[in-house]
Amino acid sequence: MFARFLKRAAVALGVLAASGFLAAALVRMAPGFGMDERLLDARLSASSLEAIQQQDRQGADLFHFYFHYLRRLATGDLGTSSSLGRPVGELLSERLAVTVRSGAAGLALAWSLSLLLVTALELARKPSGELSASAVTGALLCLPEAVLALLAAYIGAAPGVAIAAILFPRIFRYVRNLAHQAHAAPHVLAARALGMRPIRILVWHVVAPVLPELLALAGVSVSMAAGASIPVEALCDSPGVGQLVWQAALARDIPVLVNVTLLITALTASANLLAEWQRS
Repeated sequence: MFARFLKRAAVALGVLAASGFLAAALVRMAPGFGMDERLLDARLSASSLEAIQQQDRQGADLFHFYFHYLRRLATGDLGTSSSLGRPVGELLSERLAVTVRSGAAGLALAWSLSLLLVTALELARKPSGELSASAVTGALLCLPEAVLALLAAYIGAAPGVAIAAILFPRIFRYVRNLAHQAHAAPHVLAARALGMRPIRILVWHVVAPVLPELLALAGVSVSMAAGASIPVEALCDSPGVGQLVWQAALARDIPVLVNVTLLITALTASANLLAEWQRS
């Protein structure tokens, strides 16, 4: 089991390295890359303009940039933001706590609502409840993430509420399908025929067998929350990492985008490894 865990950890490190390179490549190929609005500032001297052009030329050579980035990363240097002119480490340390709070609140709210609703539907066993839950979650799935973020900003809700609204229908539908499959198992039908209490059937014969799948979903939901935080924080004007990513994407700021990509990939890989270890 330990050897399997080490193998998965090695794969995760490979994915981590590849994700940073792909992020840099996508930014390099994006329309408008290499066009720096600072070059239009008439207040800058010739030496300043030359320094900006030199910085842009370094970012244009993808392999050169990523090689030197990894070498600096090994010493703890995350580089300097080309658009904000500040160390990326400082920017992330200032904003990370805001995103963690919003993401944790959204995850907790989405999981709590999903589990409570699935429990209520399992105990009630009424078609009207199933229809209403399907209608609500379907409507939320049809709404773009940006629309949910704007609605949260309009009513003055916290960013965590918007993240929860984005995650809830996805988590609920997966958990509801797991409960349906587990409830149709032969041993569950036998327990119902023997007259066991519904709550006992739910806890011991429905929830217990699907715990590994729930742990895997928990790991995936962490990465979903990280992705949802980008449009939510950008539109709700929350000073978190998501807002920083949005600003960096508009400015084609490779150092910030590569570091944030690695951060999200590391978070996702760690959550998946933890879920895999718990399943084992």
